[in-house]
Amino acid sequence: MTAGIALAVVLWLGVLARLPAIRQNRRQLVLWGSLVSGALAVTVAVPALDAGRDVPMVAQLLGVVSAYLLLRLISLVTGSGRVAWQRGLTAATLIFLVLAGRHGVPASPARLTAGLTPLETAYWVVLEGYLAAVLFLAGWACATVRRAAPAGALRDGLLAMGAGSLLMAGYATGKLLLVLTRGAGVHLDFAVWEPYPNALRAAGLVLFVAGGTAPPVARLRSALGAYRQLLVLRPLWNAIREAFPQVVLMPPARSALLFPGSAGARLRVYRRVIEIRDGMLALREHLPACPAAPPGEDPAVTEARALIEALRRRERGEPPADPGGSWATVGPEMADEVAWLSRVSAAFRVLRRSAGARTPRPAGSPR
Repeated sequence: MTAGIALAVVLWLGVLARLPAIRQNRRQLVLWGSLVSGALAVTVAVPALDAGRDVPMVAQLLGVVSAYLLLRLISLVTGSGRVAWQRGLTAATLIFLVLAGRHGVPASPARLTAGLTPLETAYWVVLEGYLAAVLFLAGWACATVRRAAPAGALRDGLLAMGAGSLLMAGYATGKLLLVLTRGAGVHLDFAVWEPYPNALRAAGLVLFVAGGTAPPVARLRSALGAYRQLLVLRPLWNAIREAFPQVVLMPPARSALLFPGSAGARLRVYRRVIEIRDGMLALREHLPACPAAPPGEDPAVTEARALIEALRRRERGEPPADPGGSWATVGPEMADEVAWLSRVSAAFRVLRRSAGARTPRPAGSPR
């Protein structure tokens, strides 16, 4: 796989990662459009780059469109910039590039090394100058917005996007200087010098895409973590549901439909914890005073043993325990409850399996 193909793959992965967010607001849609335009530009350019031919002008025009959408994103985020001015500048740039390059523009290292006419030099100066200006603005905007962003994936993503924008601006500036030098009549071998700015462009694209996908990736990780917690809690929750079906306020399948996504998955984890606690409260009268745990035993295992014993006493119809026992005290935060009951559920599953008893598994989604 060539470097160009690898960059195209990275860009299209970024496009796919940002796709679910485009309905949130206009900024997300504009960022996605910028990524799509950039991905198309690289995809169009890759075959020519691999073959050593001139890159089609459409790839360069797509690069301008991608930069324009990035400029619009800066305006939407910072509340600065005039739309009419941005559109006019971009339209003038595109018109000039089309007119100046209508008979073809040298883009391969060999043809650039052979020499540039004044019109060809102007073509590259306008193109790279526009890209450099927009990318420097993007780096500044990311640094400005990052200061007010909350800590976490968003701030880290803005840092990566800002660094990527500045690296790509460095590419455009380097390419601009090479073209100006060659246009002035100084002999340059582009095959020797161009790989350096190209490396900046590749690194900048990777950083920009990684930063742009950091928030959705963080949400995906959060959702996967919540689903994992739902699965870990399932053995204990199933046993409680079988004993006290009234504590379950909503069927799992309906809950999954009503509360999708990362936030919905976390909400369902909290609901599951509350339902387990409601069942344990109803089960407490069947909990005998438990003997002290064996030395070195995990308290979660001790709690799971007590749960199994209380469920058995209730199933056999035994009278309330006298004296009764109590469940372990957990920290005040919901995260403490989730972590503790996850440990208890894991121990409950192992103990039920080792005892040869079947953990109830009613029909329906475990989520």
